[in-house]
Amino acid sequence: MYNYCCRSIIVQILIIVAFSVFLSGCGKKAPPKPPHQEEPPAVDDLSYSLDGGRLKLTWTIPKEKSDLGGFYVFRSKKLVSESDCKNCPVIFKRVADILLQDTESSGRDSIKYTEAIEKDYRYIYKVVVYTNNGVIGKDSNIVDLQVDDASF
Repeated sequence: MYNYCCRSIIVQILIIVAFSVFLSGCGKKAPPKPPHQEEPPAVDDLSYSLDGGRLKLTWTIPKEKSDLGGFYVFRSKKLVSESDCKNCPVIFKRVADILLQDTESSGRDSIKYTEAIEKDYRYIYKVVVYTNNGVIGKDSNIVDLQVDDASF
């Protein structure tokens, strides 16, 4: 009887130890992170020009373009009559995805993006570089313009 009792206690202890090892896992509990990847260089010379009701954004392709995939163009569009909130975040929407391979055939070192704009709106643009592996770079400089009758 004593032998059976000791075996039962030992089995119970082993089961508890096995479950505690299984449930505790290993390492730090956090969402998985991808391996470190080099961030692409940011665009720092975003500029614009207006031609009637058309806006043309222009920027230089970064020199280190070995793994660049393309550029995302983001825009914020707000009526001029809406109140300007100084501390509110600017809400951007992606309006274009320009693949670098589409621009390499032309042999240019700059990108041009054109779109129609409307009167009485405030537009804010930024460009973000991304790699072929999906790594997204930092925001470019911001282009901020207000379109009124004098601009057209």
